[in-house]
Amino acid sequence: MLKNESLNFVCKDVYLTVENYQTAYTSRINNKSPLKIPVAHGEGNYFADEDTLNELRENRQIVFRYSSSDGVISEEYNPNGSVFNIAGIMNRQGNIFGMMPHPERCSDPVLGKTDGSLIFNSLANYILN
Repeated sequence: MLKNESLNFVCKDVYLTVENYQTAYTSRINNKSPLKIPVAHGEGNYFADEDTLNELRENRQIVFRYSSSDGVISEEYNPNGSVFNIAGIMNRQGNIFGMMPHPERCSDPVLGKTDGSLIFNSLANYILN
């Protein structure tokens, strides 16, 4: 991870488009609309060389990408400069996952946001089945 492209701390809601619905983290996400998830970071700028990016794409390891509320993936919706608008990736085996946004901050109706619970429900379903 690199410092955010703006060199500023970013704390706001962003939208994530699911790139791969066939993962332990996304299998229960039925709605094809982008998820609204908060970010809060100063070093969220994911970087990888072209060979690594090609490998991530070929192996469907990119799980989430930053997008607009209607799913348009463009630099203008990227809060930190992350390459290819990547917001979340997994290893080739699919058992290790990392993302910059914070689904735990939007997983309860008490918080007024619940999109993050879709990720946790997917994972719970995967573990229990």
